[in-house]
Amino acid sequence: MTKRFLPFLFFFLALSLSYGQDTVSPVAQLDGVVKSLAADISKKLPAGENQKVAVDLWTYYDSAPAFSFYWAAQLTEELTNLPGRSFVLPTGGSVTADWTLSGEIIEAANVIRVYTRLIRSNDHTIAASFHSDFEPTDYLAEMLSGGGSSSSSRSSSVSRDSYETDSFENPLAVEIAAGSGGPVINRTIHTENDSDFFLLTPDRDGMLVMETTGDDMDTIMELYDASQRELDSDDDGGSGSNARIRHQVRSGERYIAKVRGYGSGTGRYGFHAWITEPISADEYEDDNDPDSAKEINIGTPQQHTFTTGSDVDWVTFRIDRAGRYVIRARGVNSTRLDTFIELYDNDLNLIDENDDGGEHYDSRLSVNLQAGTYYLKVECLSDEPEEPYTIRVDAE
Repeated sequence: MTKRFLPFLFFFLALSLSYGQDTVSPVAQLDGVVKSLAADISKKLPAGENQKVAVDLWTYYDSAPAFSFYWAAQLTEELTNLPGRSFVLPTGGSVTADWTLSGEIIEAANVIRVYTRLIRSNDHTIAASFHSDFEPTDYLAEMLSGGGSSSSSRSSSVSRDSYETDSFENPLAVEIAAGSGGPVINRTIHTENDSDFFLLTPDRDGMLVMETTGDDMDTIMELYDASQRELDSDDDGGSGSNARIRHQVRSGERYIAKVRGYGSGTGRYGFHAWITEPISADEYEDDNDPDSAKEINIGTPQQHTFTTGSDVDWVTFRIDRAGRYVIRARGVNSTRLDTFIELYDNDLNLIDENDDGGEHYDSRLSVNLQAGTYYLKVECLSDEPEEPYTIRVDAE
């Protein structure tokens, strides 16, 4: 039994002795259930010599109460003493293990349910899942309220996720989506020294985009090649305090993204990655100067694309009635594309300009205009544009 579980074993023994002789001991009830669980787990493990099984902690509403430490300690003992077992429990924990046991404690519908999952370490898939139900009692309530937070235990405010322990040598393999709407992996940074590692192996050349999501913490991301040479890094390139990296990658090569919290920050976040499709030139691609500006109708959006970060588009429009007009240049997804607009009169005198007057990085002008012809220049401020955008002029 590891030392981190010992203080919580004493807690439960004291709790059991504190109740009268005519009551059922919560410790005896737990021990019976764990004994049966250990036998069930053993049956699910494939036969083989020296398979290593690590026992992690169980979380209860994102914390690790004394119940969790006792459950893990007792399960470790039962598995260790199981007759005829074909596995060992390494002292190094999940770092060197072939399998990891962990789970959650849920309270719902007058039942306390303990979920236990057998996780395969090489690909982090769930090989088997079990649950144990208990009737809520004062005993269990006290066990669940007994905190597991101390200088020698992990934080009770943010739990370890089920993909731990990952590292450069053991990164979590991630599916690379074809677009930004792909699956998001939910993870946690549970201590200030925690870092998460994601393995990305693209199946084609292209621009790989990786980003974190959520508003629970400030993330920092670093990208490495297979030899652990740093290729790129980012702090707040995504939405809010999220990190975001875009990097040109080659098919079949291995890349590792490392995510950590800013400073000593901990919390929950999501991670996803995708390959961006090359942007094709639009039908207005010869609109690079006022002489080739494309006419736009008031009240009708016109879609354009920037093929590179240095691309410039020009449009022209006519005002028939004096008044106040709103001019916008915004990405189709309205989140990432950074545009800059300049408004000129018919003699190409600059009237006004705007960078981020709209939502996110969109440009927006609200100006009083007389009847006449006007020109609008739209520039791209993103190094690598990845989405089309629309230009629109509306009477306010």
